[in-house]
Parts: sequence; C-alpha cells; structure tokens
Amino acid sequence: MIKRESLDENKNSLNIKELMNMDIKDLKFNLPQNINFNKVIPEKKKKVVAFDLGSSTIKIVQGTYYKNELTIDKYIKIPSPKDAVIDGEIKKDDELAIRISEILKSNNIKAKHGICTTNSTLIINREILIPKVEEEEMDTVVRYEIQQYLPINLDDYVIQVTVLNEEKDMNGSDKLNVRVIAFPDKIAKGYYNLLKKLELEPYTLDVNYNAVNKLVNYIENELEYNSNDAVAFIDMGASFITVNIYKDKKLDFTRIIKAGGNDINDYLYNLYHRNFEECENFKINGIDLLNLNSQENDSAREIADEWIDKIEKIIQFYRNKNMNTNLEKIIIFGGCSKLKGFDKYMSEKIGIQTRRIKEVSKMTFKSNDDGEPIDDFINVIGSVIRL
Repeated sequence: MIKRESLDENKNSLNIKELMNMDIKDLKFNLPQNINFNKVIPEKKKKVVAFDLGSSTIKIVQGTYYKNELTIDKYIKIPSPKDAVIDGEIKKDDELAIRISEILKSNNIKAKHGICTTNSTLIINREILIPKVEEEEMDTVVRYEIQQYLPINLDDYVIQVTVLNEEKDMNGSDKLNVRVIAFPDKIAKGYYNLLKKLELEPYTLDVNYNAVNKLVNYIENELEYNSNDAVAFIDMGASFITVNIYKDKKLDFTRIIKAGGNDINDYLYNLYHRNFEECENFKINGIDLLNLNSQENDSAREIADEWIDKIEKIIQFYRNKNMNTNLEKIIIFGGCSKLKGFDKYMSEKIGIQTRRIKEVSKMTFKSNDDGEPIDDFINVIGSVIRL
C-alpha cells in the first residue's frame, strides 16, 4: 500500500543537511525529532533503491556500495507519467507513487532505503569569494554575500557550502573561495514525500553532478584521462543538456542548457504525427548524423548543431576563465548521446575528442545484466555510491 502522508508545510519542517567534504557533496535529509527517521544507515552491506526522475523517463536501480565495491543487481527504465516531473520538481506525486510502486513490486525490489538524484534549473550553483571566517560563522557570511548576488528569499532554499581553496585579495587579506548550492526547499519536500509514500526510508537526496562526480572518481582509470586536466561530462537529456566540468576529482563548473532529445521528437511528431514511443525509436534507430541522404538526418543535424553551438560556447567560457587548464576530452551520456554518429559528429564540429560511456567494467552487475548500455543510468548509479 502507498502511504499518503505529507510533511507539515512549515518551512522549518524539512531541511537538507550538509554532508560533504571538499571532494564529495551529498544532500542528506535531516528531519525534526518528532518524525521517526533513521538518519544514518549502519556501516554494513545494505541494499538501497535509487531513483532518477526525469521529465521523460524514470531510471531505477537497486544495489549496494560496500568496501569500495559497487554492485547493481537491478536496473529499470520506464516512461514518466506526463507532466509528473517538470524541471526536477515533482508535480504529480500520487500518480508517480502508484506507478513506481507497481514497478518495484513487479521487479521484486525489496530495498528499504531510498535515494533520489535530481537536477533543476532552480538549483542555484555559484562560486563566490568571502572573508576568511571560522566554520561556525560561514553560514551567516555566505547568506549575506549570496543575498548581494541573487534576489531570492533564502528562507525558501537550503544553502550548502563547500570551501574550494584559500587565497588573498589585492590588499593581502585572507579570503575563502567557496561553492554555494542553493537547493529549493519545495523540491526536497517533494522527493521526501514520494519516498514515504513508497514506504521507503528517505536516506539521501543527491544532485546529478555530484552523483556523476562520484562515479567518475570510481571508474577514473577506465576513462583514460589525466585527473589533473579538466574533463567535460555532458548529460544529454530529454529536456535539458547538462555540462559538468570536473578537475582534480571535483566539480569545477556546471551549466544547464534548455534543450534536448524532445527537440528531435517534436520535429518527428510534426512531420509524421507519430506517438512518443515511435518518435523515440526512430530517433535512436533511424537517424544517422553522418548520413547526408535524408530529410530527417538533415533536420536532426540542424538541431544537433544548435546543441553543439551552445555546448561550445560554455566550454569556451570555461577555457577563457581558466587559461592554464587543459580541457581536451568530452564524455557524453544519456538519451541523446545514443544518436548514431553523435560522438564523432561532435568531435569534428567542436574539435575536442568526444566519446560515449557504454559500459563500466569495474562495476558488478548481477541478476538482470542484459548487456544493454548503461549510459542512461549514470546519474542514478552514481547516487548509490556513498562516501
């Protein structure tokens, strides 16, 4: 049975606790004492079920991360109910809960602890310079400084701070360079309520760039790049393309582009009036960006050119800002990365080696390893890693 409970609407009824060090960031649910909740999973081998709820598809994995070994024993992808998730925010929690509950039951998923990972243009990510202060003063200083940058009501956000490095300003004063994440409280509440309706213990709310960061560090040797150089990991989603640039095993830069696979689906629908499944299937199997002999390929290339142009501008901005940093490799994953010829086409257009993640040999798959590429599951698999 799906639990139909919700949190008190008081803005203090749910906070997200900073649970991070300088290398890894997690957003962890931290609830009032009157709500029965196991805040910490005991340090033993424990299965978790993790969800990546996109506007187009829902990705679910069940697995464990224990003694630096990542094991995934189930991975499932299903269509999202229409308009159930918009820009990372849950809009139809009852409909989602019913659908996901059916999937968990039919796939015999019995993990009791739930993880959600998400991304949204509503999540604010800024790097700012603040006076060097003691840790207990940092929240107050950051809140003051961020208010100077952004016209937002900070009471509606959970603020998370990570110190990147120390430096001196022009006057010789000590400063801290910090990354500030402002996470909308209403989005966090939505994920918490969904997990409770699924009768799962909410454990962690992750952010996609952090989940990818953990997986990148876990499989570093397989990616054939120097971790001292910068590398761009680009999530080619249905509604958004997310460009994350990592350096020294940490996130260094991130931007979201409001574009994605739905652009091609919309074109195919307007051309042929096919349903979503037919458009999606034709997009992946019928379009070839390197084939010049069809109207569909020509139009898909025009759309891909728009994506690549925006990606190139983001990378150039990063390079201009970090003149001494090498960025010579791009890793793509997600639905649009499966377009035939996309990696080669993008390499030629942008002049940077581009490759697609298809498998992770260091990861152990169990019961339902069907040999299919796992690039749709990069975010949700990364969220299982707990450091």
